Amino acid sequence: MRKFWRVLLALPLTALLVVGIPWLVIQLFAVGRTWTNVDDAPYRDVGMVMGAATVNGRPSGYLQARLDLALRLWEEGKISVFIVTGSTSDDEPAVMRNYLEEHGVDPLDIIEDEYGNSSYSSCVRAKEIFGVDELTVISQSYHVPRTVATCRMVGVDAVGVGDETVKNAVWRDYEWRELGANMKMIYDVIMKTDVGTLYYDSSVDEALARPK
Repeated sequence: MRKFWRVLLALPLTALLVVGIPWLVIQLFAVGRTWTNVDDAPYRDVGMVMGAATVNGRPSGYLQARLDLALRLWEEGKISVFIVTGSTSDDEPAVMRNYLEEHGVDPLDIIEDEYGNSSYSSCVRAKEIFGVDELTVISQSYHVPRTVATCRMVGVDAVGVGDETVKNAVWRDYEWRELGANMKMIYDVIMKTDVGTLYYDSSVDEALARPK
């Protein structure tokens, strides 16, 4: 019976460690590097807008909020080139590009990453394919710390700005989902999970070299 109670007490402690350690690692990597106010954000040449769902060829509410935040950073001179990264399953990068172009961004300053199927893959590809050493991550505030931490773990000096204008009924669900995503990210970083063929693409360098 004593052994049974020991096992029973060990289960929540083990769960706490499994969930808590990845969360703590992410907080340490992201501390002092995330903002929700555009005015407070530092300058980075590149802003990486994380993908989200689209609806009938248009950004969903969450994705539009990310894009609007990126546009505010651009208008304030906090970024000059965009990487729009997401899945092609619902044309996320293309929809993001179209939205930015509609709001005055030069098409040559928008680089699509069509294989950003996770925050990990987006960060790795920014580093290995586009040669980006530093950038600003743009997403919702619950998502930004993990993405900033991921980018830093794979060699990108990242900061992040998070939107909080769409705190609707599912916001809390997404916050809880981050706990599982934290664990997966740590696994991906340690195991160097494959993100597809890595080849150099000069699009970012060319965009940055253009007169603004």
